[in-house]
Amino acid sequence: MRKLCFLTLVLMGAFMSVNAQTGPLNDYLGKYIFAEGSPVAEVSLTIEDSSLVINSAMGSTSLEKKGVDSFYLATYDALVIFKRKEGKAVETISIFVQGMELIGKKEAGAVALKEDEFYATFWTKLNH
Repeated sequence: MRKLCFLTLVLMGAFMSVNAQTGPLNDYLGKYIFAEGSPVAEVSLTIEDSSLVINSAMGSTSLEKKGVDSFYLATYDALVIFKRKEGKAVETISIFVQGMELIGKKEAGAVALKEDEFYATFWTKLNH
């Protein structure tokens, strides 16, 4: 019985650790649409190996956290800044690259899909 209790505590601790590591990044997940004529039409943000990854038609790359809501996109030597609305939810992404500012608006409803994917991945890893 003690072993079962101990094992349960260890598993709960591991689960909470995984959630704590990716939890703050969940705010940024989703799809962002840029203005017509922009060099990039859309990007999506996902979490891979507890890192925030930006995906577009140009490829995928990890973002390096620099500060509150700011990241560095090393592949393009670009600064990425997320802006929040009054409700504290992320509303837009700004990418500063080669003297330009590309602004993308977050598409509604994309976060729920990403959370489902996150939990499906977590349970798959847990059960294999």
